Amino acid sequence: MIRIFQQDEAAVRKVRDIDSFSDTERTLWVDLQNPTREETKSVEDKFDVNFQTQQEQAEIESSSRYIEEDDFLIANSNFMVPDKEQMYVTVPVSFMLKDETLFTYRNEADLKSFADTVKRIKSRRSMFNDGAQILITIFESRIDYDADLIESVSLEIKTINRQLDIDAKLDREMLLKINDYQELTMSIRENVVDKQRVITSMIRSDGWFTDEEQQRLRTLIKDINSLIDHTNFIFERLEFLQNTYLGLIDLEQNRIVKIFTVVSLVFLPPTLLASIWGMNFTNMPELSWQMGYPIALAAIVFSSLVTLLIFRRKNWL
Repeated sequence: MIRIFQQDEAAVRKVRDIDSFSDTERTLWVDLQNPTREETKSVEDKFDVNFQTQQEQAEIESSSRYIEEDDFLIANSNFMVPDKEQMYVTVPVSFMLKDETLFTYRNEADLKSFADTVKRIKSRRSMFNDGAQILITIFESRIDYDADLIESVSLEIKTINRQLDIDAKLDREMLLKINDYQELTMSIRENVVDKQRVITSMIRSDGWFTDEEQQRLRTLIKDINSLIDHTNFIFERLEFLQNTYLGLIDLEQNRIVKIFTVVSLVFLPPTLLASIWGMNFTNMPELSWQMGYPIALAAIVFSSLVTLLIFRRKNWL
């Protein structure tokens, strides 16, 4: 799919194919989403650009994440999107600036930051005069979305903590949930740090951004630093919550072991008596007693009660 945003004196117009493209209007943004090979080739031929391969877009080296030449600039960044299981996966997005036009290339479904940027272009078209402004707006929208995601994780952690305090229920589901949020927070941090590297390189670029745009980029870096600090705090809370949960599991296990220990000790004296009277010797006076059997039962019960009484006095029960 191709989306081309062009600007004339009256408005910003969106076209969806090269055939509807107008050479008389300024092209602000060319967005390729899950493009076919023919669509990619038509854009490359029309605008004299070369898009990176998916493997090149996914490279993690700094030299691959940001490339700056005399006539074009390439920035690759990872974006998080929800999958079918309500989890999040990381997808690469490639940005290219050339002749004041922004080119974006992505192989995944709709990204919220792109949709929000389109809405802002339609509602406030006077703010967007070139592709660099759109590029910064996409990153601003993405950082806002990451901040909302971090806030939602923080609220979920509070909910888990509250449930643990009220219910004190120790189950496997809660421990797995804590682990899922640890993985999610780690993914958010990795994506935010990735954008920090890219935007820092954009700030250091030579002549691609105006002073006003440079200031917006510096503000983004400050926001990113705040998000990184927040993710560190969330990691600490999750670790504390996990340690608390594991500590409660240890206490529960110790309580169960204590119960079994007490039960075994309570029945130890009766077992000893039963073992003695169960021996098969010829000369055992108790066997000839008329009241031997009830006396043996009474001794067994009495030994159990004495053991329980000792445990209660020692506060072991």
